[in-house]
Amino acid sequence: MKQWELWKFPYPSEDNPYWFVIISPDAWCQRSDQLVVNGLACTTLRPLGRDLKSFEVRLDSADGLDWDTVVKCAYIHELRLSSAKEKLGPISILRRREIIRKLNGCIFP
Repeated sequence: MKQWELWKFPYPSEDNPYWFVIISPDAWCQRSDQLVVNGLACTTLRPLGRDLKSFEVRLDSADGLDWDTVVKCAYIHELRLSSAKEKLGPISILRRREIIRKLNGCIFP
């Protein structure tokens, strides 16, 4: 697992897993003694075409997704490494920069 990859975790439940953007640094993610990583939840953009909220970033096919999705940058989740289900791959450099800006805006308004 690496920073900026999309991984699916069983949140809010096993039956309804969500994609998460991993934001923990690579050095943390790859330590064998770590049990958790930090991630930002992603949800399908509904209704389609709606305006983004101040704490959201849109992901799309450039990030490996087949549908418009939003990353919610206002809440950082602690995720158990052992519960990771599926890896999609890294998000684009452009989206990484947008997420960093949104995180900074949430922390330092």
